[in-house]
Amino acid sequence: MKGKAWKGIALAAALMMCIGSPLTASALELKQVSIAGAGTAGTFYIMAAGIADLFGKQLGVNSVAEVTAGSVENVKLLDSKRIELGVMQVDVMQNALAGKAQFKAPVDMVAIAPLYPNVIQIVTLKDSPISTFADLKGKRISVGSPGSGILATNQIILETLGMTLNDIQPQYLSFAETTNAFRDGSIDAAIVNTAAPAPWVVDLETSHEVKLIELSKEEIEKFTGKFGHFVAAEIPKEAYKSLEKDVPTFAVWITLSGRGDLPEQDVYDMTKTIFDNTDFLKGIHAVGSYITLENVSKIASLPFHPGAVKFYAEKGIDVSPKK
Repeated sequence: MKGKAWKGIALAAALMMCIGSPLTASALELKQVSIAGAGTAGTFYIMAAGIADLFGKQLGVNSVAEVTAGSVENVKLLDSKRIELGVMQVDVMQNALAGKAQFKAPVDMVAIAPLYPNVIQIVTLKDSPISTFADLKGKRISVGSPGSGILATNQIILETLGMTLNDIQPQYLSFAETTNAFRDGSIDAAIVNTAAPAPWVVDLETSHEVKLIELSKEEIEKFTGKFGHFVAAEIPKEAYKSLEKDVPTFAVWITLSGRGDLPEQDVYDMTKTIFDNTDFLKGIHAVGSYITLENVSKIASLPFHPGAVKFYAEKGIDVSPKK
């Protein structure tokens, strides 16, 4: 993973203009900071790329965003010490810390900062006969690529609502592959958890109108009542041009996490840099507006790196350090 060049997604010019001149020498002990994101069409990668650029400009460290399958692979890359930081779902990180579900043993990792809530989006085309979650049974459904947090969460979603992967025709696709599959008619719907607006859905709307399947209040409460990391949410109608009203759903928080062995001062400096430059991160993607000190509480169930603990303590925020 090391040394892989960051592919700018029309971000490069904006990134260069929004931050001051790069430092001539690194302010960190680390020589490189690799940040695992996901596929280039998703918000994980876009935010990882923005944070990497921020660290490069403000801290003078060689920092790159890595293309990965998503949360589950990002945990495994942290565990193998092939990266320093990773973007991931809180529920996947909790499983990794406990050594359960996709992980055979506990992983030494810590939280750095809250990023944003990923909303569950059940996407189909405007003229599709699918109108409820139950209508997905037997259909060709994009459920996320292997190694992604999306796939892991979709298994929970299906089971909680009375189905399994055996009740649908699962298609293990990335965001970009999902867009293409809708266009060539090889899938009927997609279940994803990602920020809204999702770039791949916006891309799909350039050729097809879409609709999002609403979840009922009772369906949403099955998640928010049973799982502490899920919260009720809405996808605003402004997110996509095809929508005529807000769509009720639920969400899972996304965190920037890191290895437990990273130098304390480095993590303090990286955490401070993120919160000192939130306006820049808002310019990368609308979800940057969620990166606030108030939202640290949203991921407070996780153990934090001592460097992050020190920064938050200076701001009057008490979080639990790694034990």
